[in-house]
Amino acid sequence: MTTAADHDTTKDVHALAQHLREQGHHDAADRLDRGLSVRDVESDLLFVLREACETFLTAIEAIDPVSQTMIEKLRLSVESRLRLAGG
Repeated sequence: MTTAADHDTTKDVHALAQHLREQGHHDAADRLDRGLSVRDVESDLLFVLREACETFLTAIEAIDPVSQTMIEKLRLSVESRLRLAGG
């Protein structure tokens, strides 16, 4: 899931890559573009992982409502780890 800030950053990176190409620095521009592509994939994967964990934990909670406190603690842990990873 991309935010407005991510979109602005993406535009800035593309603008810098274009500027570098215009200045004849094609290798550097290509590296920027590749780095941006990897970042987009990582962000998308972290979002999918977050959603999968949420679905899994919700299913457990439905089966065993008594475990709600433990599940909430695990949700916070997953969210914290994903945030640290860049998601």
